[in-house]
Amino acid sequence: MSSIKKLTQGIEELTIFIDKYKKLSQEDPNNFSHKLTLQSLESQISELQQQLHRENLKREKEIIQLRLKGGVTEFGTFPLSLVGGITNSFYKLVFNASKYFEYGDKGGDKIKRIINDKIDLRLENLGLGSTIFYLSAKTSPDMFGNSIIQKSLDNVFGLLNSEYQDRIIENIPVVGSESIKYLSCFLKELDKNDLELDLTWHTPDETIKKWDGTKKKISSIYNNLNNIQLSKPKKIKLEGTIITLSLKGKFEIYSDNKRYEGKYPNELTEKIKQLHVGNSCKCVISQTTIFNQATDKKKYEFSLIEI
Repeated sequence: MSSIKKLTQGIEELTIFIDKYKKLSQEDPNNFSHKLTLQSLESQISELQQQLHRENLKREKEIIQLRLKGGVTEFGTFPLSLVGGITNSFYKLVFNASKYFEYGDKGGDKIKRIINDKIDLRLENLGLGSTIFYLSAKTSPDMFGNSIIQKSLDNVFGLLNSEYQDRIIENIPVVGSESIKYLSCFLKELDKNDLELDLTWHTPDETIKKWDGTKKKISSIYNNLNNIQLSKPKKIKLEGTIITLSLKGKFEIYSDNKRYEGKYPNELTEKIKQLHVGNSCKCVISQTTIFNQATDKKKYEFSLIEI
């Protein structure tokens, strides 16, 4: 097992215990044993995060391979006129998944510049016959060892492997509505040019993530996406009580006799650590309405913007 995989698993396990003992300490604030256990767990996770940061610094960059097949790739060459449409839509898919992981529905030129500098997605090389594109992105771990590009690539592969509408809808709060939009653009480019795609990434835990984009699969996901309508995120200001806060990125707030639950972006993790269940709070969330035309059902997804 790779050191990065071991460290990541250790951090995930400790996160579950920290959430548990935070809850126990809040329920019984005079229990000294719970406080000591929580301090010990937080010290252990801090050490693992520092180690993960060092390991990801050594890695330097992620390499993603796009191998195009069929259609206009006849004789192992690729029309120059189509390169921009395919690579640009893939870039925007990964870029927006990265932005959403770090900042949620926050926008603005400054945030775009930060993400662009962090991931620095580039065309690294061309494979034999110019039908294989090698893209690179900076690993750029934060002080806790988290890499934006690693997290967003994980989420993009998860999305691509969601062939059915209900699975796609489950992944919308993970990657954000803009990523869904550019996934549709990317698949449209492949579909209209009768292309298939092998997408490959050698992950930091020494496994290979692969998506076999056959014509049937591309067409199926693209058609399913066309049946899903997403509203523009709408900001809502709330005053309420914190019901749930998890270091795994989940929140729940009770306000005006209604529960709002969803995800918060990586940027808010340090702020979340300072808050406690039962605290009163003022916050801003975004609401995205998801309408499935095939089932005529509507669903609301919430993301925390500030608290």
